[in-house]
Amino acid sequence: MNLNKLAFISVLATATTAAMGQGISTRLFTYDGSQGGNGLVTWQVNVDGVNAQVFSGYIAGTTYGQNGVLGASYTNAQFLAQTLVNVATYVYVSGNFGGIYNVQGIGTATDIQQTNEVEVRTNRPLSFVATGFYGIGANFGTISYAMSLFQDYPSNGVQIGPTITGTDAGFNGSTLYVHPGMNLPSDGRATLKLQRTLSLTQAALGGKQYTAAGFIAIGVN
Repeated sequence: MNLNKLAFISVLATATTAAMGQGISTRLFTYDGSQGGNGLVTWQVNVDGVNAQVFSGYIAGTTYGQNGVLGASYTNAQFLAQTLVNVATYVYVSGNFGGIYNVQGIGTATDIQQTNEVEVRTNRPLSFVATGFYGIGANFGTISYAMSLFQDYPSNGVQIGPTITGTDAGFNGSTLYVHPGMNLPSDGRATLKLQRTLSLTQAALGGKQYTAAGFIAIGVN
């Protein structure tokens, strides 16, 4: 797995990544066809027939490389139309995986599965890795996690890859992948879901706060 960049989202803190991409909902295109940026190409013919003098050449462009004249003769020439497309990386993640339980009563019990959804927009392949997870202590209870990816945001219901599950520290290393050219819709969006199920034992005392944390590491590949 090639992780060039890591962006960490704490499961307890509110994500601050919304500012990364505010106002950008589609691709932005900038075109430069000027001589200054693309190079000046010339084809010059002096006189005709056997006395013709032909010159062809270019001035190298500073941004788009070299566009030249091919097969120049005194009767014709081919102007090379080279087009380079530079696509910048764009990764946008918005949301948080934090959760708070307020528990009343006594005894051993298990809650229903709770879900957090985070918006992802990308034109680069990404990996999502669970790391640094720990539990509240086996005597007090466990938290079971499930991580999954779906097309679009809000999700259109089409799942990308498997659902990865684990309990407490056993969730570490769980990994999902998304590739823009293979399994994202045309808007480049996905929904990353983190689900948790809390089970408490009678040993989880009242009047006390328990904390369990971890990270979802996002790798730009």
